[in-house]
Amino acid sequence: MAMVAMMAASCTTMKMSTAKTMDVESSLTSKTTADMIVSERKISYDYYPNKKERKAGMNQVLNNAVSAALKANGDADVLVHMQYNAIIKKKLWFSKKIRQVTVSGYPATYRNFKVQESN
Repeated sequence: MAMVAMMAASCTTMKMSTAKTMDVESSLTSKTTADMIVSERKISYDYYPNKKERKAGMNQVLNNAVSAALKANGDADVLVHMQYNAIIKKKLWFSKKIRQVTVSGYPATYRNFKVQESN
């Protein structure tokens, strides 16, 4: 009888639920400051996106154009007072194709990072 009970018990399936998580609001702050050194020379850069970039949309093309402009002009960190002009070709069925983006602005770099101690 005990043998039959052990065999029946070994064939049963146990169903366990996994733990549930709860979203917790949190924030990360840093009291780091830096000096921004902005160039006095305004740059302008023409960017020609490839097909894959065009499919990602205007924001992605613009981000890539700014990145390329900064790399081509001294590898700065940010483009201050950025402006852009886009040449867009309208195609059939109301679709658009971004041909060229010209970005301009003042390249700037961050220097002298300082960590402020909190009390």
